[in-house]
Amino acid sequence: MLIGLSLGLVLSGSHVYWGFLRQQQEHTDFNERVLELIAPTATRAIETSDNELASEAVSGIMKYEFIQSANIIDASGNVLADQRRYNRQKEQFLWLTELIDKHFQQYSAELFSGDEQKVLIGHVNFVVNLNSVYDQLYRDSFGYLLAEIVKILILVSLLFVFLYFYMARPLSRLVNEMQTINFYQPKSQRFTRLGDRKDELSQLVESGNELLESVELALDSQRSIEGALRKSEEHLRQLIDRLPVYVSARNSEGRVVFANNAWASVFGLSPDQIRFNRLVDIASDAQDNILEVLGHDRVVFKEDRDVFVAEESWLSVEGRELFWQSHYTPLKFHDESVVLVVSTDISDRKKNEADIAYMAYHDPLTGLPNRLQLVERLENELHRAARHKYFGAVLFIDLDQFKYINDSLGHPVGDVVLKEVAHRLENSVREEDLVARLGGDEFVLVLTVLDTKFSESVKKASEIINKVRTELGVPIAHDNMDLRVTCSVGAVMFPDGNVTVHELLRFADTAMYQVKEGGRNGIAFFNEAMAEQAKNQLVLEAELHKALSADQYELFYQAKVDVQTGMLTGAEALLRWKHPERGYVSPGIFISVLESSGMIIEVGQWILEEACRSLQKWQALGVWNDDMHLSINISPRQFRRSDFVDEVKKTLMDIPVHRGTLDIEITESVVIGNIEETISTMEELALEGISFSLDDFGTGYSSISYLKRLPVSTLKIDQSFIRDLGEDRSDKVLVESMSSMGRLLGLKVVAEGVEEQEQLELIRDFGCDEYQGYFFSRPIPADQFYKLLHENSLKQSLKASRAG
Repeated sequence: MLIGLSLGLVLSGSHVYWGFLRQQQEHTDFNERVLELIAPTATRAIETSDNELASEAVSGIMKYEFIQSANIIDASGNVLADQRRYNRQKEQFLWLTELIDKHFQQYSAELFSGDEQKVLIGHVNFVVNLNSVYDQLYRDSFGYLLAEIVKILILVSLLFVFLYFYMARPLSRLVNEMQTINFYQPKSQRFTRLGDRKDELSQLVESGNELLESVELALDSQRSIEGALRKSEEHLRQLIDRLPVYVSARNSEGRVVFANNAWASVFGLSPDQIRFNRLVDIASDAQDNILEVLGHDRVVFKEDRDVFVAEESWLSVEGRELFWQSHYTPLKFHDESVVLVVSTDISDRKKNEADIAYMAYHDPLTGLPNRLQLVERLENELHRAARHKYFGAVLFIDLDQFKYINDSLGHPVGDVVLKEVAHRLENSVREEDLVARLGGDEFVLVLTVLDTKFSESVKKASEIINKVRTELGVPIAHDNMDLRVTCSVGAVMFPDGNVTVHELLRFADTAMYQVKEGGRNGIAFFNEAMAEQAKNQLVLEAELHKALSADQYELFYQAKVDVQTGMLTGAEALLRWKHPERGYVSPGIFISVLESSGMIIEVGQWILEEACRSLQKWQALGVWNDDMHLSINISPRQFRRSDFVDEVKKTLMDIPVHRGTLDIEITESVVIGNIEETISTMEELALEGISFSLDDFGTGYSSISYLKRLPVSTLKIDQSFIRDLGEDRSDKVLVESMSSMGRLLGLKVVAEGVEEQEQLELIRDFGCDEYQGYFFSRPIPADQFYKLLHENSLKQSLKASRAG
């Protein structure tokens, strides 16, 4: 009703207001027309100074009841006429006039004389009583408003009655019924229907009843679901309790609101005993860890994000330190914000990492520091010695002929010896000294703080070395055997200028090899001569690094000749280095450097590819028969590489040659390392059509024992047996025996180093099949060897034509 009444009043008021504005505009226009009409008369009155004419003009204005006063005044201020009206009755609507406008309003017009040049001669003025102007408007408006209010009240009352009986009372009853219904157990309770009504309220009642029926069905379904959920929750709890992870949830107060059996058992409690207890009280022995854990909780609560902790430590009830990896995540748990923490035990992984770290710095067999730890500690010792101005020593120890123990008694016995040697070395030095194993039978001793004087330091180092050699010289008892080992020791003093750790080790190694070359079982201190030799070695190594990219390597070829016919049966490819300044450098100088530096791998691959290219070319030119073999030498280091077979296969795929024409020469040193692995490699390459020759046969004590197992097709008798063959009876016996043995085993026998006719005749008598040597040809470049092949091909053709 109030809204309807208010709307009616606003609309009626708007109508009155627009009427007032229209009346105001009409009155203003009227007053301006009055001024226009009276202005000519007033102008003549002033120009003629006619007061009567001025009075008539003023009286004409005053005939309008709403004009309160009027006058005519000349330019000098003299009043020609002036009239006023005095109201004796009280003005009824004066308050309203003053509220919306003002009581009196003055109108004025300027009076001018002359037509061309206008001169101000006076004014005509009159004052209007606005209350008198609007009086009738006020009366009409109030009557109109009163009538409108009465109509609105009647309409609103009728609408109220209608709405009350048709809407409000049924709604009130519906609300009362709704308040009495228990929605958790509606049963048969329903809303009263509204008869035959088809309006929205009736639809609401019907919808309410349908809702109650749906609620009743939903409650029945919910009860069954809740029962299933309880069972599911119980099963889920059992699953969580049996998970091999640690699950817990904490609220913002740090209280544990949930924990599985695994988490609770760490602290010797059950999940029920832990629930709602503070973490600081549960794990009171790990306060520092708890502060960090609660810090992670605060981050999760504050930033509402997951937190991953790679490692956190706990102390179990048994006192065992545990390492966990945890994931913190925000979660709503029973309408409460909590932090869910799922942790996995990484204690075993931590132990494995510690073991790996130990293994990274220690030798797995002896437990001694390995090369990595040696380098780090020696680096620190060098700086310390330079800072405190004292001397120390690095001892490089290599056991003499240790491989014979491995070969004859087996690696397990060799391992026993190495462990005992490590134990004796540790007992021979001081606690502050370092004993390390580099690998194999090589050990390094770092003697620290010997003395501030160099001579005294050398003396003390020598005393320790002698003690070490004495200790190692004591027989090692094993299975009723006394195993004896000796050692070669290379020593270098430090600090020495800007010498680095690796240079120190290399110097000690150089000194040790001097002992080896001098007959083993001795001591050698690194000196200037060794330094110069080491320097030359470094220079040579640097030059060899450049040689391959600078295309300084060449392959020379030495012919292999049939002993009976003198025809070529193949060749051996030999590496040569043409230095840009020194010319051809002897292989005896640089091959060992290639081996020790590891460059032999890259250079060996180049030899294989270059030899295949030459062989492919000669085969294409028709000067190389398929029964001829080109031999290449493979270093032990290259042969033992895990990808050696794959590299050879790839080379043969990129540079294909006729099957069965490529031969690989290996030495006894290749075989000794690992006989089974060697045989496997040879057999795999043999499937690619590669044959094998055993080079330098007879120089090793164990070669004969391997012959019956190795898939070799050729024996090459070392040139040391051929050199004095005409004079030394022993050489004759050995060469004849080796040749006979080769024939009995079905192997081809090649004699190396044949330089004289007598040697050739002897090996022919002994049954050798082929020979190499200066007697037929030195190693020569590829273009010169091609000429030999061409001549050999012509001879074969001529011989075939004669036979035909």
